[in-house]
Amino acid sequence: MNKDYTFLAPLRDEVLKCIKCGLCMAGCPTYGITKDETMVARGRLTLIKAVMEGGIDASDKYERYITSCIGCLTCDINCPSNVKIGDIIFAAKAQLAATNGLNIIEWTASRLVVGLRWPLPLILRFFRLPMKIYDWLPVKSPFDSLIPFVRNNVKRRLPDIGKRPFSSQYPEIIKTTSKRPKGRVAFFPGCVIELSTQDIGRATVSILNKLGYDVVIPEGQYCCGSPLQSLGDAATAKKVARKNIDVFSPLDIEAIIVSCATCGHTLKKEYPVLLGDRANGDYNKVRGFSEKIIDIHEFIVSHHGIPNQVRNDNYQVRNNNNQVQANRQRVTFHDPCHLKKGMGVYQHPRDILKSLPQAEFVEMEDADACCGFGGIFSLYYYELAAKIGERKAENIKRSGSRIVATGCPGCKIHIEDSLHRTGYDAVVRHTVELLDEVLN
Repeated sequence: MNKDYTFLAPLRDEVLKCIKCGLCMAGCPTYGITKDETMVARGRLTLIKAVMEGGIDASDKYERYITSCIGCLTCDINCPSNVKIGDIIFAAKAQLAATNGLNIIEWTASRLVVGLRWPLPLILRFFRLPMKIYDWLPVKSPFDSLIPFVRNNVKRRLPDIGKRPFSSQYPEIIKTTSKRPKGRVAFFPGCVIELSTQDIGRATVSILNKLGYDVVIPEGQYCCGSPLQSLGDAATAKKVARKNIDVFSPLDIEAIIVSCATCGHTLKKEYPVLLGDRANGDYNKVRGFSEKIIDIHEFIVSHHGIPNQVRNDNYQVRNNNNQVQANRQRVTFHDPCHLKKGMGVYQHPRDILKSLPQAEFVEMEDADACCGFGGIFSLYYYELAAKIGERKAENIKRSGSRIVATGCPGCKIHIEDSLHRTGYDAVVRHTVELLDEVLN
């Protein structure tokens, strides 16, 4: 084995555990579309092993096969040998970044934008105008060859960007007005809620207040680090992880609430792996932080049961044009990969949705199949992401649901784009948005 493979070398035995059984093919979104053996865990691990042993070079083609893993965790849970496939893929990405370096755009985004934290809101606000121009430009125009994210003459539906960060709209401590206060929790909004899907953050805070909790949104939070790991920038990922732990650790709180599945999985599951050197004096601090992370669905149901403040009057469901729909609406749920497969949260959101008045919950086919977002995956491999998303949109359509609930803002954005492409008129909401509308 090549001794220079710093990130992969510790996982050599893990790579060798793969028995090439092929069970990882079941449910793999990239293999499901391409039917390419190198686009599934078995094939990727074979390539990684060959590179480690010097049989092949870490070429551009090899890099595409590794970076095109969407990170949905399906292979992890299907593997009979319990190979830590996700850890191996992240190590392979880190090895590529260390060996080949990040390109200038990746380096700038990772080290200067996400790594420093403060430039990100400014940059996204700057892009509000270009995004409006993008929406305005017709696909069939002299500029059509310059327009990115176009497939079948349909442009990608871009998310809205908030005028100012979500956390800046609140005091650091949002006090409950409940006559029966229960305690204090912290909220980690994550980048997408902080800058784009802010209604999810507002609903989360509102529900926690209604349930009797003061909510702390501490200043100085960084990105959870998932995009950095996807880029292979392990050093900056560790930096932001330590920053977040330092921000939250001094707080006297019961739990740290997340409403983003990817953030939750990263903070709870990935931080102990990323910073989990037992010889390091901070190991217990990392564990203490991660053990406080809990998804909003699980916190609501496991700690409180279905809230009894649900009201049946004046409940209105609105479509994407803000028009009131018929009283009773079919609602289905998309399981984000990092929520069900990563954090083990499955039944809690369904219990919440079944409790909603005037809502008829229906289970869609393959509810836990990846929607195709995958963070920066959908930036680099949008054609593939769109094809994966089409399958999700068709399953939603077959369910007959006009409301799609989910537990991840990234999934919400991508499913909206997928439904837009298929022309199916359904509203996509985070579960907490639907619950907050009916909670007294």
